[in-house]
Amino acid sequence: MWTVTTITQERIRKLVGDESPGFAFAACCSALTPIHRFRQRELVLVARSITAADCADVLVVAITPRLEDGRVDLEGTRNNVRFLVERGAKFLMPMCGTGLVYDATLEEFEQVTAAFVEAASDQALVVPGIGPGYGRSLEMADLARSLGVAGAMIMPIVGPASAAGVKDGLTRIADVCGLPIILYQRRLDIMPVEHVIELCRHEAVVGLKYAVDDLQAFTRIAAAAGSEAAMVCGMAEDPCLDYLRAGAVGFSSGMANFVPRMSLSILEAYQKGNEEEAERLRVMMVPFEDFRGEDSARYSGSALHAAMEDVGLAGGPVIPFVEDVSAEDRLRVRTLLEPLVSEEGRLQQVST
Repeated sequence: MWTVTTITQERIRKLVGDESPGFAFAACCSALTPIHRFRQRELVLVARSITAADCADVLVVAITPRLEDGRVDLEGTRNNVRFLVERGAKFLMPMCGTGLVYDATLEEFEQVTAAFVEAASDQALVVPGIGPGYGRSLEMADLARSLGVAGAMIMPIVGPASAAGVKDGLTRIADVCGLPIILYQRRLDIMPVEHVIELCRHEAVVGLKYAVDDLQAFTRIAAAAGSEAAMVCGMAEDPCLDYLRAGAVGFSSGMANFVPRMSLSILEAYQKGNEEEAERLRVMMVPFEDFRGEDSARYSGSALHAAMEDVGLAGGPVIPFVEDVSAEDRLRVRTLLEPLVSEEGRLQQVST
């Protein structure tokens, strides 16, 4: 599947900051454009779109690194993406919950998405989160589509909502956004099993990120809709093997930001029937995930930022409403990282 969009030279310069339209195109849009040309003052993008088959992977839910003054670290973002690509990641999801999209501005969404597209080149698919909410989802979808992304994931509803209203709203977004869609389920009350099964049959929906601690409900959805939309475990490495056995084809991961080869190796081992190796790696990753979940998950995002910095990648502070890891707890992060970094290096060496 291919998507055709246009982007003006002025907008490319705004995002990339270069006076040469040709260079700006190569830098900003090469990931998605095996076919391209300038037409007057517009760039025509022909971008590959995600399919259900692409979701049989580790979906890296990326952080949004920031500078000390709170601005997005765009160069750091590009460096992080290049690291992920070098380690074999092929499905990158900026501006989702891990990227703190809920409190990002539309300008930041556009800048970060463009930076991902630029740095990923043709080596990885870029699938940002859009939303939350109906109007914000449509605005973000327009921006993302104009940059040539491969698809989008609709973020969970956080305001007043009902089951019937959510079903209608998600259907409308899928109808008009012009991108392949991944649904994101975090609540069964406003996204009941029957509605999710029906939504998964929408022609624009290619996948479901399932993040409800209810394996039975997931099994029902996978049995009824797994042949039409890819089922993805949305709760990272800890429960991923249970969900893979129940019909998931991949899982999302925040830890893959800094140990991507470990996450990828879990899935690869499972796919090859080596569940013992998959379980060994999963067990190694659980302590860090447990740390992220402590105290009502107050370090859910910032623990990743801290880990990124400790391994030499871009992290920086998180934005308001969440808190950075304290100096005392940074010592715990470093202790938890030691075996992970060692194993990541070993796996990378084996893979190359």
